[in-house]
Amino acid sequence: MSKLRNAAIAVMACLALGATIASGSEDKATKVDGNGSTQQGDTFKVGDTVKLGDWKVKVNKVTDPYVPSNEFVTPSPGNRYVLVDTEVTNDSKKSQTVSSMMCFDLRDDSNRKHDITITGDETSSLDGEVAPGGTLRGDLAFEVPDSAKNLQLQFKCDLFGSGSAVIDLS
Repeated sequence: MSKLRNAAIAVMACLALGATIASGSEDKATKVDGNGSTQQGDTFKVGDTVKLGDWKVKVNKVTDPYVPSNEFVTPSPGNRYVLVDTEVTNDSKKSQTVSSMMCFDLRDDSNRKHDITITGDETSSLDGEVAPGGTLRGDLAFEVPDSAKNLQLQFKCDLFGSGSAVIDLS
């Protein structure tokens, strides 16, 4: 199962790279406040609404460490779970699909990438079709080493553009 998942991720990465090279466009992430004004930045904070291309993304809350209610679901020794309550809004005029596995990465201060994991407690998935102007909210769970610090959520959900929104989770 792991080899199949890695192969699928590799294929999608190649497609994303090809699409990015072909399009030549770069999306810049900007913070959007309540009155509609925007501010460009490299990294954003929990609670910021960040626009990237046709998407807006917002991290509502971070639980670190996260302890699942099921006592049989535990991280590997030396690791911990991190749960990120996140929402995305489709700002385009057509339905779009968001995928937690394809649109989100968690990175630490050692530049290591951590993949989505399943704890069984996630209240809702951040996967599916989002109508024009619609919003989808869900939980993203990650397993990270206990030593991982300065975690950042990276959002990129456009195969035809480049750029990403980086949200500092500390």
